[in-house]
Amino acid sequence: MSKETITYTENNFDPLNKAIDESIRAQRARIAWQYAKVISLVLVSIGILAILLAWAYNIYKKPNPELVEKINVVDEKFEQSQNIDKEQEKVVDGEIIKYNSETLRFLNATAEGFNIMTRITYSTTKDLLEGNNPKKVTCYISKGGITFEYEQPQEKQINELKNLNLTYAQAKNYQKYCKYNTR
Repeated sequence: MSKETITYTENNFDPLNKAIDESIRAQRARIAWQYAKVISLVLVSIGILAILLAWAYNIYKKPNPELVEKINVVDEKFEQSQNIDKEQEKVVDGEIIKYNSETLRFLNATAEGFNIMTRITYSTTKDLLEGNNPKKVTCYISKGGITFEYEQPQEKQINELKNLNLTYAQAKNYQKYCKYNTR
């Protein structure tokens, strides 16, 4: 056997290894800056969100003057509607007198010098305000303080017709100005 000599060459890869290490360090630095940017954007977003939440909470807690005024008006109307039909009473000579809260509404028409009045009677003021049906609707014609009630018997009002210078048929002719349908 012969002795062969093994020859080899030794290469120095130190400069290449340094370049690779430098490239890795530069890449790590670039990634670290990217993470820093992301983290700073997240922190800024959280800060803006916190400011917006604080502002919303402030708006929520701070009373709006217009809203408070509207609420007060509604409360006053509610209290008025509750108190409007309470029975009124008064002590007179040791006796308790209870007053009725009947409410009247009048519709007026004028024809040939006569006033034709439609009297709408509601049981309570609340019925009038809520638009409920009236308890009674009556009509009368008047001139100079003299009145003729259409719903009263004619026999009881003969003097009124004479004072108004009208016949019963003429007075009935003016009844068309009455408004019996109040809805």
